[in-house]
Amino acid sequence: MLRSRIDFTKYHKLIEYGNKYKRTIALMLASGAILTALQVEIPILIGNAVGIILSSKSVIDSIVLISLEIIALSAASAVFQFSLGYGGQYLGQKVIYDMRNKLFVSIQGQSFSFHDKNQTGQLMARATGDVEAVRRFVAFGFPQILGQMLLMVGVVVAFWFVNVEFAIIVTLILPVLLYIGWRFSQTQAPFWRKARLNYGNINTVLQENITGMRIVRAFSAEDEEKKKFNAVNAEYRDDLIGAAKIRSLYTPLLTLLISLLLASVYLAAGFQTLPVSASTAVIAAKVTTAAFLVGLLLGPVRFLGQLILIFQNGMAGFERVLEITDASVEIVDRLGSKDLKSELVKGHIVFENVRFGYGKDREILKGVDLEIKPGEIVAFLGASGSGKTTLANLVPRFYDVTSGRVLLDRQDVRDIKLKSLRANIGIVSQDIFLFSATVRANISYGKWNTPLNEVINAARIAKADEFIERFPEKYETLVGERGITLSGGQKQRIAIARTIITDPKILILDDSLSSVDVETEYAIQDALKTVVEGRTTIMITQRLSTLRLSTRIVVFDEGKIVEQGTHDQLLALNGTYSNLYYSQLAPQEKFEHVREREEEAATTTTLAQARGASSQKANYK
Repeated sequence: MLRSRIDFTKYHKLIEYGNKYKRTIALMLASGAILTALQVEIPILIGNAVGIILSSKSVIDSIVLISLEIIALSAASAVFQFSLGYGGQYLGQKVIYDMRNKLFVSIQGQSFSFHDKNQTGQLMARATGDVEAVRRFVAFGFPQILGQMLLMVGVVVAFWFVNVEFAIIVTLILPVLLYIGWRFSQTQAPFWRKARLNYGNINTVLQENITGMRIVRAFSAEDEEKKKFNAVNAEYRDDLIGAAKIRSLYTPLLTLLISLLLASVYLAAGFQTLPVSASTAVIAAKVTTAAFLVGLLLGPVRFLGQLILIFQNGMAGFERVLEITDASVEIVDRLGSKDLKSELVKGHIVFENVRFGYGKDREILKGVDLEIKPGEIVAFLGASGSGKTTLANLVPRFYDVTSGRVLLDRQDVRDIKLKSLRANIGIVSQDIFLFSATVRANISYGKWNTPLNEVINAARIAKADEFIERFPEKYETLVGERGITLSGGQKQRIAIARTIITDPKILILDDSLSSVDVETEYAIQDALKTVVEGRTTIMITQRLSTLRLSTRIVVFDEGKIVEQGTHDQLLALNGTYSNLYYSQLAPQEKFEHVREREEEAATTTTLAQARGASSQKANYK
């Protein structure tokens, strides 16, 4: 019972996509009905021709007239066949256009937790392979099923006008044919559902290998990746073979039944013509008509197997599409939420007894209380997995708290509309993503149609203009997929420029300088001193040079804040920060001091050489 209800809902949702195109569907129904009437009329005319020939009455004139009628009906049938086929293609493309848009919007609207649980390859498979399977069904399968079902009904109705005994035979056998077709479709359904899932698995393995090709090569893992792909590919192959096995049994069985139907009609006709009587010509005409009508049935019955294949594949794909479009969005605007006016934002952030977990058994934050005052620059420090990035991600509502509250200017962030909340928060993460577009387009992303001078200014602040100006096409240079043509440091500087250009009131820098060299890091930090001025800034870092920019350091350990204060205050506590500093940060500081002394020595040497050169030049003169 539950399965039937779910299936009905699934079909109802597919019908909803077609509700916008009722005129097209009505045109297809009308074309199918007229086409059926024309197709059924032709066997009747042929039967009449046979009767006329056997009765020897006005043979030539009648046969010529009937031939012309058959030609006219065939020509008219071609017109309505075109109307039905084109209507299906038009409907399919329109429905799939709407479905793709809805799927894309749904994927974009989902929270980070949704994407944490779903593989990229599976999402790509739903947006491509599964949607294409639905398109084939709507554009080709639906008009064919419609036309063939109307033809079956038309043939049955015609039989009742031709001969009652023939009609009874057809009426009794046809439901058996349809039932067998339905049972075979139900048997194939699990194979197609598994096939669609494994198609997604193939996409996942393929996508990971293409994007991670350098890692695969670096670790010489080609053979292992081949084994992984072969495994999922074999499962997909076996699913299709399983469905094909069922379909192979189905087609000859239906052919046998249709042959039995034809034999039964001939047998009934034989009994009607014995003994031979004056009605032989009439009976012969009816038998001929019946034979051609059965021939009309043979096409739909044989083709039913292919239609079932298209139907099951399409519905299996549609089920997977529904898993995305019907998935509940966790992060949404609350009822009554308000816009955040940029000019009024101060950047006062308060975390009140915040708890958060990625699942029931994975609690990351365990009662965090923290206040960040407007314009304050706070550094989050802690071991990997201590909760510092997770806490920062609660501010723009990439996730929502499990309990407690996050306040921005005394408002719960859940009471602020998402778009306006995130418009006032600039984020530069460690994992930089650049689009396959120009440098200018990547920097101005989120602030469309930005004048070039503003783009250049943002790049200058982020110290990105140094390398951009060396490109032949400068700001119109294409960066390649995911910025593959740029170094890690170059990508991060473009990402910083992209954040700067939006002029956010709140900055979140998530280890954003991890991929730049020391010289570039100092240059960017000099620029950031100007950028962070007057803005509430959260810096998630493990680098001492970044900590120096902060006014306060907050130390995390196992989902809790264990210490906070200035560098000197935390060292005096001789606790977690002190241990971390002397084990990790102090050697880094020592290296930086050595490097500074080396640079000073190099500078002194350069100056001495310059003085020497000037002295020699003076002596020469």
